[in-house]
Amino acid sequence: HKTLAAFVSTIITLAVLVFFIFIIEHHSMIQGFGEEQEEEINAFSLYVGIDFAKIAICTIIMGAIGAIIDISLSISSSMNELFVHDPSVTKKNLFNSGLKIGRDILGTTTNTLYFAFVGGYLTLIIWFKRLSYSFGDIINSKTFCAEVISILSGGIGVAIIIPITSWISASIFLQKREKGKQYKEIK
Repeated sequence: HKTLAAFVSTIITLAVLVFFIFIIEHHSMIQGFGEEQEEEINAFSLYVGIDFAKIAICTIIMGAIGAIIDISLSISSSMNELFVHDPSVTKKNLFNSGLKIGRDILGTTTNTLYFAFVGGYLTLIIWFKRLSYSFGDIINSKTFCAEVISILSGGIGVAIIIPITSWISASIFLQKREKGKQYKEIK
């Protein structure tokens, strides 16, 4: 049941996150290549029949999905242990426990996401320095904006998975308890 709770929570969170990413991607126009990448792609044809907006959306989702799944499984597993050790727990108490577990996980996951993105894009930071970009040039760079949107999307996904997983896990576990009671009554 804990895997089912994590799976359903992940699907719901991804649906919300994809909606957010589509809106942000459409308005920010981060698809395609920035002028910093012109030298690298100059020899290639850009008429490859691929929608660069969809690629941008997919890369943002792929960047966030690992953390979302990890948090969801951690919360549902922990809540399952709480439920197993105290089967009489109320839905409200189980939900609040899930939120507390999620809050503890949130700090470490945020640090992990931050350092993963900074480490992965350290070359971009060095590149901007080498090109003598001003702060305004960096902020207006398509490449930089795409990375900021990736980080924000990951952060939003991580933040909204916690209450969703807590609520779904509490609901599924208590539904399991009710089915167990009904089964015992039938016998």
